[in-house]
Amino acid sequence: MGEIQVVAFRVGNEEFCLDISKVREIKEMMPITRVPNAPDYIEGVINLRGQITTVVNMKKLLGYYNMDEDLNNKKIIIAEVKNEIVGIIVDSVSDVITLTEDQIEQPPKTLSSKVDIRYIKGIAKINNGERLLIMVDIDKLLGEEF
Repeated sequence: MGEIQVVAFRVGNEEFCLDISKVREIKEMMPITRVPNAPDYIEGVINLRGQITTVVNMKKLLGYYNMDEDLNNKKIIIAEVKNEIVGIIVDSVSDVITLTEDQIEQPPKTLSSKVDIRYIKGIAKINNGERLLIMVDIDKLLGEEF
């Protein structure tokens, strides 16, 4: 039985997770330089140890809009997407979890007509289903953008 390690994070009231192999590091919020005419889910760019890195606001990308939101207490997950390094702003990062394959279910088919589920790898059930994590396929979510 295969195991997968994921980093759990929160966006709004929902919990998501990313395969830990995609995550390089987790940073505190840092100064972000806005880029003119960028899509609104792109907050701008940061200087990550001398490398200019695009920063995506996960909340806006997923459609949880709150335009006046203060970003100061947010976290930035530095992740690898198709061999590029990208910063992803999330509300908080909770923990690293080891999942077994039997904890992961495919998203319900009834969602597919209402939601773009191509970027949802599955739904992870933790504590006998008391905690649900939406498993994000970051390459598919951001892959078309980069």
